[in-house]
Amino acid sequence: MSATPTPIGAELERVRQRWSWVLALGLLLILCGLIALSDTVVATVVSVMLLGWLLLFSAAFHAIHLFQAHRIHPFLDLLGFIFDLVLGLLLLTDPAAGAVTLTLVLAAFFLASGLMRLYGAASSQLPHRGWAVLDGAVAAVLGILLWAHWPSSGLWFIGFAIGIELILRGWSWVALAFSLRRSVKAGSLAR
Repeated sequence: MSATPTPIGAELERVRQRWSWVLALGLLLILCGLIALSDTVVATVVSVMLLGWLLLFSAAFHAIHLFQAHRIHPFLDLLGFIFDLVLGLLLLTDPAAGAVTLTLVLAAFFLASGLMRLYGAASSQLPHRGWAVLDGAVAAVLGILLWAHWPSSGLWFIGFAIGIELILRGWSWVALAFSLRRSVKAGSLAR
């Protein structure tokens, strides 16, 4: 009996054969992360401006949907349009103030979510809950530190977080590329 490859199996085999492209993507993400970390203030301002443009595009889609939907209660589309338009314009006209405000929101989020994770981990009897306790503690401390150093933390934190995320995401793609490379070599040796 000969096994015919499934569409998913064939696609996976194409990805395996192109592992070098996955490696290139990972290295590019790492490079972008290092660039973001080299000037976190610029990375913060650029990312806030990008968010502002995305909100303006979202406002445009809300407006199109508002006029094309012909619904009885278009209140949510109107509210979404107004919110996205105003917030997008605010972020584009003063990205530094937008970054400072977003960092304050992130500080509150990290603190609240960290405390909730700490409470959940402490009140559960799950195995390996130490990791959940550590996760909650780190998030809560990060929230406290952002809040304690606010507003100056608002000028660099978003760029720093994006840089770290790009580097970690890049390393995961690099690891996947080497895993794909090993599977290609193992497959060619088996033939």
